[in-house]
Amino acid sequence: MSISKNKRLIAVIDADISHRRKVTQALMSFYDTCSFADAKDALQSLAEELPALIVVNSDVLPGDAASVIKELKHHETLKNIPVIFLSASETDPRADTAREAGADGVLARPYSRSSLIQSISNKLNANVENEWEALASPQRDALKNSVSVFREISDVLMSGDTVQFSAVKDNCQPLVSAIESGDFLSILDGVRNHDDYTYAHSMRVATLLTLLGHAAGFNNNEQLLLSSGGLLHDVGKMMIPHNILNKPGRLTDEEFEIMKSHVPETIDYLNHCENIPKGVFIIAEQHHEKLDGTGYPHGLKGSELNELARMAAIVDVFSALTDRRVYKEPMEASKAMSIMTEEMAGSHLDPHFIKMFRGVLIDTGVLK
Repeated sequence: MSISKNKRLIAVIDADISHRRKVTQALMSFYDTCSFADAKDALQSLAEELPALIVVNSDVLPGDAASVIKELKHHETLKNIPVIFLSASETDPRADTAREAGADGVLARPYSRSSLIQSISNKLNANVENEWEALASPQRDALKNSVSVFREISDVLMSGDTVQFSAVKDNCQPLVSAIESGDFLSILDGVRNHDDYTYAHSMRVATLLTLLGHAAGFNNNEQLLLSSGGLLHDVGKMMIPHNILNKPGRLTDEEFEIMKSHVPETIDYLNHCENIPKGVFIIAEQHHEKLDGTGYPHGLKGSELNELARMAAIVDVFSALTDRRVYKEPMEASKAMSIMTEEMAGSHLDPHFIKMFRGVLIDTGVLK
């Protein structure tokens, strides 16, 4: 029998149905999930399709969590899968026994959504994020700060709290500094293999949009607006179910309507933040609009499209085509630009900014 491994699958073993639903709900925009009330059922099923990581709650049946973890770690096909144990509290003595049984990480309740995601991401992205430490300061800080922003945003979306724009702007300053120094390729390389697609795509958009603005003569503050707008433009995708967000085939009409809802979800998030500039709203709200009026959410046409939106649309399309996805390898930059120039210029995308963007990519070595 052949055994397949799903690099996006997180398995949850938890006898508490309410908590199990909470965990899978928190993870749905980032990963595929499967959940089990019964540990024996879990072991049998997971041995046939290996997950990327297993979450074991303190409440399991039958037996206890430490026994389940020990069995996982001695299982011939599951023994190398990372396991995170969810303890009932900071003082839960079962945390120590879980570690002794082989748990790779422990997270105590109550925990935030971002803490759960970060715990999983840390295990799956350990090699990727460790490589950032070797980068020079602006590039390293740009990557680490932007990840921090995204983790804070995930909490805000769940709690309804607000984030000040000044914090986002400050965290984007290393990115602008890297662009101005001409050394940004390591940032693009640094996010290429990160498992959080929404973060990786948004960071690439922020980098390339800032690069385009720099070439267009935008000053430092204007570049900060572009980088912040790029980083925030898709945060509503955190509310889109993973099976739709990362579906390899064509979306159904119903699924596409759900996908399009990430724009109003993003605007709703921005409306709950403090001091968000108008330009950030424009980038978020109009980057899926098209010159011929066939875009969404408002069907804006021609001169109705703001300059910032025209720039963001080009970078967003290029990034989407050249992103690495679960179901596809990244498209070559030259092929992506050919598609944009031959099939989208004038109808969907602004020809002037396509030409400028192409020149920037050639000058910086992104496009050979």
